[in-house]
Amino acid sequence: MEIPLRLKKFTDGRVTYGIPLWYRIMMAVMIAAIGGSMTMTGEAPGVAAWIVLAILALGLLYEERWDVDPKAGTIQHRGGLLIATKRTVIEFDRIEGFALTALAKGTVPGGESDRKQSREAFAQMNGHEEIQTKTNFFGKFGAKRSFINLVLSTNDGSEYLVDTCQARRAARLKIAGISLAEGCGKSFSEKIPE
Repeated sequence: MEIPLRLKKFTDGRVTYGIPLWYRIMMAVMIAAIGGSMTMTGEAPGVAAWIVLAILALGLLYEERWDVDPKAGTIQHRGGLLIATKRTVIEFDRIEGFALTALAKGTVPGGESDRKQSREAFAQMNGHEEIQTKTNFFGKFGAKRSFINLVLSTNDGSEYLVDTCQARRAARLKIAGISLAEGCGKSFSEKIPE
């Protein structure tokens, strides 16, 4: 399941991009429903019920969030489970910029097929054309799928993946990338291959 991250801007210049509240509410409701049904049956729950409950609990505790703080001059990423999140802080002066890049699964990176698929992914994201996905004997499961990545680049050559989604739904990444870049006072670009 893809969790679309939510962009939120504040009047003081802060920007957050993270898991929305509706996702946590949905997980909590599902845990309550399954937990309630486990206790109402009067029988010991099966292994499958416990596995589903554990997966839902992990989903509820999962954190993915980027916070831009202009006063501190930093962008902070928190990812992982709420009880043990990994935190990365990047100062604005280390940031080179934000960019959208394409990833075409099923192609050789840097090859002509990869460049063509990447150009088509950007065209699809920008709504210029509807890509006719080529399928093989296995139908849509054998088709090449294109994704757009929102990447934060630093001056030392490091790159951080902010978010990714299928090309046809990537317009939201462009909006998020522009907002995060503006919040950090940095540039935003689309790296469309030639």
